[in-house]
Amino acid sequence: MPTSLSIKAADPDSSSRAFQWPVLESGNGSFENGVYSVTCDDKERGKSFSLEHEVRGAPLIKKWISENKLIFVCAVASPRSMYKVLHKAHSPQQSIEWKPEDLGGFPIFTPMMVARHEIKHLVEANPDGLNRIWDGKDLILPRGARVAIGPTFMFQSGINGLLDFNPDPDLENGRFRIEPSSEDGFKFKVYLAADLYSYLQWQRNEPTGMNVMVHIVSAALSCLRHDYSHDDDEEGWRSFPNLLGLADMLDEKKLPHWTDEDFKPEVVATGLYPHKLPTESVAQDDQP
Repeated sequence: MPTSLSIKAADPDSSSRAFQWPVLESGNGSFENGVYSVTCDDKERGKSFSLEHEVRGAPLIKKWISENKLIFVCAVASPRSMYKVLHKAHSPQQSIEWKPEDLGGFPIFTPMMVARHEIKHLVEANPDGLNRIWDGKDLILPRGARVAIGPTFMFQSGINGLLDFNPDPDLENGRFRIEPSSEDGFKFKVYLAADLYSYLQWQRNEPTGMNVMVHIVSAALSCLRHDYSHDDDEEGWRSFPNLLGLADMLDEKKLPHWTDEDFKPEVVATGLYPHKLPTESVAQDDQP
């Protein structure tokens, strides 16, 4: 199943960039209800994937897309080298390819939408889906101006690539269950109660979300430990591309592998999703 990632303009991240036009990005409140989502589907592990761009809650950007005024870009960069390439597409469906030997490691991707040519527009804040501070502004966007900036991510067959999240109306709030699946190169079907499913869509990297992810990842790794710790041949877990990718990632992060004697699911899970504790000092009145 494809992996979907989203950013909301209303997310609390602070944007340090200053633009003379509204931009849909995290921490920039110009498009108050704007959501930029990208759906990624692995094509050839570690070499290529397909990407689909989508915008919701930003009528002006959707209008520009329909008028063919935007192009879709994905920056591919390597944290280990100076490699950086911009891949461009004229439609929201995009194919990305790279050579692993050029990067020296897993690449980092940043999707965005940019102006195809100069765009001029007189803002009507409400129908455009913009904050009223932009109302009546004459916008001039130069060619190549970034209109939407998506989430920066590292797409690999790691633990996130193995987790397939699904809502389960039969589960009570706060509960989840996991079922291993050999489909799509191996997946864990994660069935979540409605509250958990909604929360993890947007706040997976928040402290509470990361704590929930520790439980989910621990359960998934426990399944691997139980089912594949003694199945280390070409007919076993090595026959699944996603598990090969996960094994590579654990090795890169110097974390134990499920066939290692010292493998403990909770240790690996907290290595991938460390618990974030409150930094505020405990009030004197609350101390025993």
